[in-house]
Amino acid sequence: MNGEHSMMDGMPTVHLAGTVAGAQYQNVLLEQKQNDNISVDMDKNACVKDIFVNCHDTFATNPSVQSMIHDAKSHFETLTNNHALQTKIFHGYGSNYMKSAKISPDAYVQMAIQLATYRLFKKQAATYEATQVRAFLHGRTEVTRAVTLESEAFVKAMGSHNHFSQSDNELAETSNKVNLLRLATERHVKSLRQAGKGFGVDRHLTGLSLCVKDGEPMPDLFTHPLYQRSKHWRVSTSHLTHPNFVNWGYGEVVSDGVGLSYSIHKDSCTFCVVALKEHEWTEKLGDLLEDALLEMKAILAMDGGQNSELTRSKL
Repeated sequence: MNGEHSMMDGMPTVHLAGTVAGAQYQNVLLEQKQNDNISVDMDKNACVKDIFVNCHDTFATNPSVQSMIHDAKSHFETLTNNHALQTKIFHGYGSNYMKSAKISPDAYVQMAIQLATYRLFKKQAATYEATQVRAFLHGRTEVTRAVTLESEAFVKAMGSHNHFSQSDNELAETSNKVNLLRLATERHVKSLRQAGKGFGVDRHLTGLSLCVKDGEPMPDLFTHPLYQRSKHWRVSTSHLTHPNFVNWGYGEVVSDGVGLSYSIHKDSCTFCVVALKEHEWTEKLGDLLEDALLEMKAILAMDGGQNSELTRSKL
């Protein structure tokens, strides 16, 4: 299923897809047969058919319409050909393990994303997580920001490269890293709850900026370089898990960014990474996500006094 995201977010889309996927073929055939047996007004039916044929003929012969169709196809082909998509299915563990570690699965994966993108970009980048505010009339989404002082402390402690080429003894200050991980995930959960209750900042600030009328000066806040940087969403994330679907995703929102959707199942995690081909980021980021998840489990195991010889083969 392909759709335009600006007018529909993930929840209604996955509900529709789930309904279609859950429909039994025999029931669909039976319903169609019943509909075919219902009598119809032949005059009205003929009228609708005539309208359809006339519209089809108009589109088929109108040069401007044909030109627009040609341009749309060309733009679509260019857009898709310029992009790379990488699906990474991580089979090491999923929400069951994260919950057993007493960490929110969503916050856990968000910190893995922070660590992976920190290593990809060599710094943290503004990260958008879509959060539902449907408890409010006309509510749709708010932003939960994953870049915090706590997530910064965690990723810097973990370092700019993975540690699988080193011995376990060289994974220094394990307890400190685990403590920083827990602080970062707890802060993320707090941010999620605040955003879900309508206390996020981004929709409010966007609304204020839209109140500026034509010809009026824009307040300094909205032109400040730091504010502009904070809204340059190089990492656009969203979490949606459905038992019938392996994968879903969307593109980047800025040219130097990535679209990063994810699903957290009981014993696995799935990521869909999309970016412009020219960056060659998608496969690399998929590997970095896997490394981050393995290392996070490794430090938790070591801190718990368990056997910490965690390698890819043993997962």
